[in-house]
Amino acid sequence: MELSWKRDEALVWDEDKQRVIGGQPEGVFAFSHPLGTSLTGDWWSVADPDGNVLGYGWLDSTWGGDAEVLLAVAPEAQTAGVGSFILDHLEDEASRRGMNYVYNTLQEAHPKRSELFDWLVVRGYVGSESGGPVRKRVVSGADDGPKAPPPARHTADPTLDHAFPPGHEESGGYVDPEDHQY
Repeated sequence: MELSWKRDEALVWDEDKQRVIGGQPEGVFAFSHPLGTSLTGDWWSVADPDGNVLGYGWLDSTWGGDAEVLLAVAPEAQTAGVGSFILDHLEDEASRRGMNYVYNTLQEAHPKRSELFDWLVVRGYVGSESGGPVRKRVVSGADDGPKAPPPARHTADPTLDHAFPPGHEESGGYVDPEDHQY
């Protein structure tokens, strides 16, 4: 599915945000707003080719060298790669701004907290599943040096003789990020 990434110019809680973010199961987010409420940070929407909003990304870079990120995917679009698309774009934006780390706080009451934690770990985030934020170092766009090419997609076939990219778990097994689509 081809997705579009668009920066939200109107920083208000609107019907699409209410549907996508406010429509999540109890415990996923610790906030909700009345329609028309002004919002802080930077917001982007993700839409399908027909213009239907499938998700949102939020970045708050007021923390010095770090940026807090949030992502939300409409229930009907979950497990289709929309979350990965959002996270990649948020990390790229943080890198362009010269941020050191991006972090995300998993709500204790999140009904799929463990699965979400694993999904983030596979993508290079570190932290404790028992609480607190998880974070990831982003390559600073301020370095002006060449960026390493993204790692090639690897298979989970243990007979292949190659080094695994992030996702190799200490507990003994490669986890392919492409197998964890949110």
